[in-house]
Amino acid sequence: MLSSDSVYERLNRIFRDVLDDDAIVLRAETTAADVEGWDSMVNVQLMLGVEQEFGVHLSAGQMQALHNVGDLVTAIVSRAA
Repeated sequence: MLSSDSVYERLNRIFRDVLDDDAIVLRAETTAADVEGWDSMVNVQLMLGVEQEFGVHLSAGQMQALHNVGDLVTAIVSRAA
C-alpha cells in the first residue's frame, strides 16, 4: 500500500518535471493558484503524469472534484490500494 509521504514525494517529482521548477514543494492545501504556471493545459500534463506514475485512472469528473493536492493524494492512495 502506498503511503501519503511516498505519494507526495513522487508528485513533487512530477510537478517539478512538468513545470520545470525544482523549488516546488507540494502540501495538502496546495492548489493551482499557489503554483506559478499551473494552468489548464499544464493540468492535463500533470494528470497524465500522475496516471502513468501511479497506474491509476481518474475520470474528468473525479479530476474536477479535486480541490487541492491533498484531495489528489487521497484519490491516488484509495485507487492504488
